[in-house]
Amino acid sequence: MKSNRILLFVMVSIFSLTGFKDTSDSILKISDNKRYFTENGKPFFWLGDTGWLLFSKLNREEADKYLEDRKLKGFNVIQVMVIHDLKRPVNFYGDSAFVNKKVSSPKVTIGNNFNDNEEYDFWDHVDYIVDLAAQKHIYMALVPIWGSNVKNGMVSRTEAEKYAEWLANRYKNRWNIIWINGGDISGSDSLEIWNIIGKTIKATDPYHLISFHPRGRMQSSDWFHNEGWLDFNMCQSGHRRYDQDDSQRKYGEDNYKYII
Repeated sequence: MKSNRILLFVMVSIFSLTGFKDTSDSILKISDNKRYFTENGKPFFWLGDTGWLLFSKLNREEADKYLEDRKLKGFNVIQVMVIHDLKRPVNFYGDSAFVNKKVSSPKVTIGNNFNDNEEYDFWDHVDYIVDLAAQKHIYMALVPIWGSNVKNGMVSRTEAEKYAEWLANRYKNRWNIIWINGGDISGSDSLEIWNIIGKTIKATDPYHLISFHPRGRMQSSDWFHNEGWLDFNMCQSGHRRYDQDDSQRKYGEDNYKYII
């Protein structure tokens, strides 16, 4: 069965709007013929950089410098992990994302004053960077939680649903959001969890696009092509080396060959 969704080919080695509602073409969409992205009704070319650890490793000044550099180089999407490692879910300032490292319990303080350590928390820092990117007209492709955390059994079904709903509610009113489920992992590994996250995000935030980031030499269509929450497919070329194909085949569903 040929894909009726566009396929985003991810080269890993490179690469606020209050009360927002999808009432125009101002956010990223899929074209009517299902073959490309559109923005303001015009074709949109996804030129993405993988700033995976942007939220956790950079301070405000460094984030601004990084995003400005990417803007000047023509990048229009930053792919970034919201949570990289549940064993240490902290940012540059030492703020933890969760209470007791539980994804179902985001650690949120009252206020967001950067000059007050008691107010400015992990999520305020994410807000700041997402809004900073919006000022530079850059989309943020958010990976809610990196695949290895789920693979290692650190996220239950209930926790996945609660976290996905909370996260989608927090960012659904930003125009520059794209959701990327998974995170360098086979969708068959913890399939139920990935479907819970995908369905919950789409139900909570129907306005923004969502896909799934697979491991190298694989594609989201292998597992989620007919899932209602998936808006477009992604495949990963791989990284480090190019003899790593362990998918037991060298052809995709449209009989193409991987480029080595």
